[in-house]
Parts: sequence; structure tokens; C-alpha cells
Amino acid sequence: MDAPTLPSKCPGYNIYVDGFQALRQPQVLQASNITHVVSVIDWKFKPGWAPLRGVQHLHIPLDDVYDSNILEHFPRSNAFIHEGLNYWPTKSSEGLDQSGVLVHCAMGVSRSATIVLAYLMWISRQPRSIQHPEKNSNPVPSSATEESNDSTPEMISLPPTPLTVDSALALLREGRPHVEPNSGFIKQLRMYEAMNCPTTQEQLESHKIYRRWINSRNVMDALSSNRAPEMANITFRDEEDESDDESNSNINDQMSGLGLSSKDAEITDPDISTSSSPNEAASPAPEVELKCRKCRRLIARSNFIIPHKPPPHRDPSVDGSMEPCAHVFLHPLSWMRDTLAQGELDGRLSCPNLKCGANIGKFAWQGLRCSCGGWVTPGFGIARSKVDEARSFKRGSGSRLGGAPAAGNAVRLPPGMRRSSGNGNL
Repeated sequence: MDAPTLPSKCPGYNIYVDGFQALRQPQVLQASNITHVVSVIDWKFKPGWAPLRGVQHLHIPLDDVYDSNILEHFPRSNAFIHEGLNYWPTKSSEGLDQSGVLVHCAMGVSRSATIVLAYLMWISRQPRSIQHPEKNSNPVPSSATEESNDSTPEMISLPPTPLTVDSALALLREGRPHVEPNSGFIKQLRMYEAMNCPTTQEQLESHKIYRRWINSRNVMDALSSNRAPEMANITFRDEEDESDDESNSNINDQMSGLGLSSKDAEITDPDISTSSSPNEAASPAPEVELKCRKCRRLIARSNFIIPHKPPPHRDPSVDGSMEPCAHVFLHPLSWMRDTLAQGELDGRLSCPNLKCGANIGKFAWQGLRCSCGGWVTPGFGIARSKVDEARSFKRGSGSRLGGAPAAGNAVRLPPGMRRSSGNGNL
């Protein structure tokens, strides 16, 4: 009588998802042709532990909590799983490889599912014929390794279109219906999708979305200790490495569609927050330029403005007014550097024009409450009463702020009055 196999197999792939108890069933693992095991669990495995003898093992020590960084492990786990699917040289009657990969955590619900989803999304974006990944330096504990060769067909089933988080999750649930990654892992999977599933660790860590997210995590870690963040962890949006405005727009479009709302509806989640509201119309909107009311120096453009909303429980009819918010909230910008370098948790924001220096707003790393009742963390608020808003349908060419404003804004000048050149004053 044939031994039973692992029950939860991803359709189209020899990938199995299960809990820790699967390691205690050696006959079931052998019947399922398991040659590679991914353990996504904070557990100390003893060297030479019997259930792992004769298989390749990748250990990812991770807790199943919202803020665990599982995203950083995707390139390594993808390469390991892909190697496992193409490792076993014994052929079946169909001529396919018969290697199998077990991905497990404690219960086979959240962490293990997230790792498999990342692989499904990544492999669905690869060319139809891809090279075998480089073998790792550890020797494979099987004499059959010598018989393997690169001409062996790969055990992959590429879908006609790249998988999204939702379509990959639907596919995995066909084999294991109760998988349910926690909300933090789903968020990271959507980030991975927005980055087009980088293959290598270098590609992941150099991507703008990942850098913004890591910096945001470091900022929030500092705030949890009641201290200002280190300057190295502050992302000045106007100093990011942008090749052109179109590149910046594409990144913002990707990030605004992630649906990464904060758990607290009153708080603007700083994680990869964008300058565009997900509900914005698709047609180009006029760009807003904020200028110091005293000296007309450019303070910020609309792509550096953080949208915010009043809390759900606040009834707009209570005040009986439709006045705009008293503050405009911004991402950190390079002209704030000297102020933030002082290491204070809060303080004033002054006009970047040294000859002006007018008080135009305030900042608080732990958050500011707007006049509408909305709370933005961290808060960099510019008082509307201290700035003028100029609208333009064409984006300026410069990316850094604090210098001359871009030409072509929509402010109408009186007859006979000419715009001066140089420092942007009218």
C-alpha cells in the first residue's frame, strides 16, 4: 500500500504548505518527494535533527506578527524554492521532475503561505524559458545529484499573465483553503507586486518603494522610544534619485493603488505614503505650488503634499462651515534639513529663504492634528495663512525645493507687470 502524501499542494507546482507537524511524518515527506524544506518559524533547529536529514533546509526565523519584515527574505526563498522544484533527476512517466518543496510555519496559515505567494508572483513574471538558479555551496545529500543536468525540464507552470496578490492567493487556496497571511504580510506582498517582484536582494533593497518603507519603519521605531529619528533614516522626497518626473509619477501611481490604509483611520500611515489620493480622477489635475506669502519663495509642489481626511466619527455639519483645513501637510523636504538635524521632536518651520525666515508652520514627529480633526503622523504642517497657492497644469523641471520656482504657473499678473527672473520673486 502506498504511503499517504502531504495533503496541501499548490495546484500546478510540487509545493506543499503545512504546519510544523509535517516534519514529524518522514514517510509522508518521502512519499511526497520532498527534497527541500523552508521553515518560516522562530525555532532553534538542532544540527543533524533527524526529520531534516537528507533534505536541503532553508530556515527563516520569523514571528507571525504584523510588523515582521518578511519581504526581505523573498529573493532568497524564491531562489531556494525554484532550485528545489528543479533538483530531483528521477523522471516520472510524464517526463517531469519529481522533486517537492515543503514550506511550513507553525500552523501552515500565514508565514508559510506568504513565502509561497511571493514565489508564485515572482515565477509568473519570469520568461517562459529561464535558466536554473546557481546551486548553493552546500552539497546536496543525495548521490543522484551527479546525474542531474541543466537540460532537465523545469517543474513550473507559468500562468498566461503575471499573478497578483489576490489571484495568487486564490490559486493557493485551491490546495489549502484556510491559508490567511496576516495584514502586515499582505501589505508587504502588495509592495512586492508594485515593485514587479525583484529577483535579487540588491534589486529589492535598492528599490525606491522598499527604501521608503524601511525608512518609515526606522522613523516609527524611534518615535516609539520618544526620540527623534536619525537623519540617515529621514527620506527627503525632493532629493530622491529621480531620472525624470514621469518616473516619479509612475512610482506614486503604483504606491497609491496599494490600498495600504492605516489601522487607525485618524492617522496617516507614513509607510510608503503617497502624494496622490487613490480616489483621484484619472485626468491630469492642476498642480499646486505653495509659496511663502512674504517673499514668494517656492515651498512645495503638490507631489509632496500628504492628503488627509477628518476622522469618520466627525460630523462635518457640526461646525456648519466648509472652510478648508488650516494646514497643508508635507513629506519631509530638503529645506527642512537644518531644522530636523537638531534632533528635536517638534518645532517651527521657517521659510527656506534666509533673507525672509518667516514662520510658516510647525512639525511634530509624533503627529499633528489638523483643524478638520484629522491626525497626521509624522506631521509637517504648513499654515495656509502663511502661503499662497499657485496652480499650474505643467510640472516644473526642478526636483529640489527652496530655489527658484518653475515657470508656467497660472497666477495672472496685472497688465504691464512683468515677472522678474532669478530668485522667483514676483
